[in-house]
Amino acid sequence: MHRSDYAEKQLRIMQQVDEDHTLTQLANAWLNLAVGGSKIQEAYLIFQDFSEKYQMTGLILNGKAVCYMHKGNFDEAETLLLEALNKDAKDGETLADLVVCCLHLGKPSSRFLSQLKLSHPEHLLVKRMTTAEDSFDRAVQTVA
Repeated sequence: MHRSDYAEKQLRIMQQVDEDHTLTQLANAWLNLAVGGSKIQEAYLIFQDFSEKYQMTGLILNGKAVCYMHKGNFDEAETLLLEALNKDAKDGETLADLVVCCLHLGKPSSRFLSQLKLSHPEHLLVKRMTTAEDSFDRAVQTVA
């Protein structure tokens, strides 16, 4: 079974238990982000609903920001991510999302990347970047 199929099956089970439960809605929003396409707007509406019902948290801000990034609105995403960073300067997902957002905006991302490396050396973005750097260094050595 494919991971997204498994996730959708688990979400259906959660929805049968309580479709309006916050955890079910949150899982639905993140699944919609993973699916992409027309589901992005559904995810955004869930995060928007959370922002109206609950205190604005880094998780909600990140969710809305990722929706904006999927829609190509990186300026708005950056604003939300910087707000999330003010709430928790060491949050790995906020830092990783800021790196991606800044790259799309053509802005320097080294500050956020350095913070991510220091506070979350095992983060997937850090691991992939390290692997890419190592591959690049090996390629340079074979050409030199």
